[in-house]
Parts: sequence; structure tokens; C-alpha cells
Amino acid sequence: MILALDASGRFSITALQRGDETLYASGISGRGAVRSVYSSVDRVFEQADVKPDELDAIVLNTGPGSWTATRIAVTYCAALAFGAGVRVFGASGFEIGRRLDAAGVAFIDQLGKTVAEGDDAPGFTVNLFADVDAETYLETRRAWLGEMLKLGYEKLSAGEVGDPLELRTTYFQEFLTGAKR
Repeated sequence: MILALDASGRFSITALQRGDETLYASGISGRGAVRSVYSSVDRVFEQADVKPDELDAIVLNTGPGSWTATRIAVTYCAALAFGAGVRVFGASGFEIGRRLDAAGVAFIDQLGKTVAEGDDAPGFTVNLFADVDAETYLETRRAWLGEMLKLGYEKLSAGEVGDPLELRTTYFQEFLTGAKR
């Protein structure tokens, strides 16, 4: 059973796959990133009637996106995985986007700025802060969560460690890469 969490945008969205069944939930908005992240995960656990220690792994979008919500999601997932004794895998939004379209993805952030990887035109653009309600946002991102779930299963099958103490936001990863040059 895999849990996928993406808190990079306006809403925290979560998917839980158990066998052939996939359940989805969006977080409570307007009350801060912490409540949005926790509530989306709590809602999907409640729908599935499962506990965190029943998971095989957690996969999480590490950014780019909402800086605060992404940091909270990384911390929350690392703690949840550590406490439940499950593996956790982080993937950048760029990595997830390339799985959906080889040309990649660009993101529109909360300031309306487009963030893309490289100089090539991306295959598609995701507005992380679209002016829509939580359910509409979740509907537009289901394929995204589906790719995250597939990625989690692939990493489990490959025997990857998924150490919660190694989880980082994409921003932090980019900083470390730049600092090593």
C-alpha cells in the first residue's frame, strides 16, 4: 500500500493505493499549510480505514512549489515514515512531470511566475495556484498522483532504501548541488 502526497500547490492532495483501489483526498484550505497537509493525509487514511504502519511506502513531491507547504510535507512524511517504520521516497515535480510527458513540465507559482527546467519548451504547464476549489484542483491532478504512486511501487520493487532521514525538498537539493560546484 502506497501513500502519495503533493503539497506544492494551493491545496495539499493525497492518494492512497491499496491493490486496485485508489482513494484521494484534498486538504483543508485557508487555515495554513500545516493543517492542509495533515488533513489530506488524515482524510485518505480515514477513507481507507488504515493506519500509517500498514503502508509499504510514502512518495512525496519535494517541489518546486509552495516553499512553506513543501517543507512541512517533507518534515511530516519523514516523521510519519520514521515512526511507522515505512520507506519514504521524494521526487521533484520536474521528475514527476517528465514521467507524464518526456518534454517535461513548467509550473506557475503563487506570484504567477513560470518555473521550468532547462531552456526547452515544456510539454505542459501546471498552475499550482489556480483559482479553483479543492475538489476541482484534485481532479486536475489525479494523473499526477497516479505517477507518484507508480514511482513508489517502482522504487519498492527496485529495493531502494527510502530512508526518512535522507528526505529533502527540491530547493535544498538544488542548493547542495550548487554548493558542490
